[in-house]
Amino acid sequence: MENSRKQFSLPPQHPPPLSKQGCRRQIILLWIFTFIVFLSLLLNAGIVTSCASVRFHKPMLLYISISSLADACWGIVGISCILNNTIAHRIEITFAECLLQMFCCHCAVVHQFLSTWIMYVDRHCAVFWPYTYVALMANRRGALKLVFAVEILAFFLSISYPMVSMFLEFCNDSAIVQDSFCLFTTVARSSCGSSSIATASLVVVFSFVFGLTGFTALYSTYCIIWKCRNSSKESNVKALHTCLTQLMVTSLQFIFCILIVVMKKILKRPSDGLFLDLFATVTPGTVNPLIFGFRTQEIRVVFVKTEGVLHAPSWRDGGQAAMSV
Repeated sequence: MENSRKQFSLPPQHPPPLSKQGCRRQIILLWIFTFIVFLSLLLNAGIVTSCASVRFHKPMLLYISISSLADACWGIVGISCILNNTIAHRIEITFAECLLQMFCCHCAVVHQFLSTWIMYVDRHCAVFWPYTYVALMANRRGALKLVFAVEILAFFLSISYPMVSMFLEFCNDSAIVQDSFCLFTTVARSSCGSSSIATASLVVVFSFVFGLTGFTALYSTYCIIWKCRNSSKESNVKALHTCLTQLMVTSLQFIFCILIVVMKKILKRPSDGLFLDLFATVTPGTVNPLIFGFRTQEIRVVFVKTEGVLHAPSWRDGGQAAMSV
């Protein structure tokens, strides 16, 4: 049977039926994490709105907005897949639906890392080639071109996963996927043919995205700190503040990915797998906007002004207070 007609079963095993208490706990866990995803969407919407309110007058604000959109997309895709497999009790999907899930998941992850990479490139160029940087980024055209180029790169890197999966061979009309999501690694393990070449080709893609981001982060940060060692104290503090903000985001991205992979290997129970999937869904979209919101001055100022407007007394209250005085 052709791959386009295949059925994929989610979740991987056929676990024993849960007790009523176990089902209740699972549902409560699902709705708690769904609420956290909703809050993360509000946080990311606030980040994008704050950057847009100042009309992206700095390229870095545009890149932060792209990163927030990627985090929001990851949360939406992840929680949609999990709720579809649990609350809706839809444990079988077509091969085409599996490929769509695969593309959306990998596209969100690739965008998260490449948007961080843009920030390092932008900061490095601004520090070491300031005049060229100003010329390229004038009227935001340079920033928009860079974002467009990265979007195209992310699309082709992400589409490679479902494209390679279409050439995998499956022995039966249905296959079992070892996760709540249709990721390439789980689909490749479900195939009966040799998938070593396909897996190796996509390991190159995976290594390229992760390696490019990690190397750029370390190299750029080292160069900037080394250059600022003889500068004034104010310049050093500003440089370290910017470096630390982006390093926090990058470090959390790598630690988060490694932690999920390791815990997936250690924990085998279905309930543990569900918790890890939910944790993987909510963490990036919740932590990253908090870091950018607290440590980016332009975003923080907008939030403070908005809070001041919301808590300011109305003109009528002010008039009555003046009359009473």
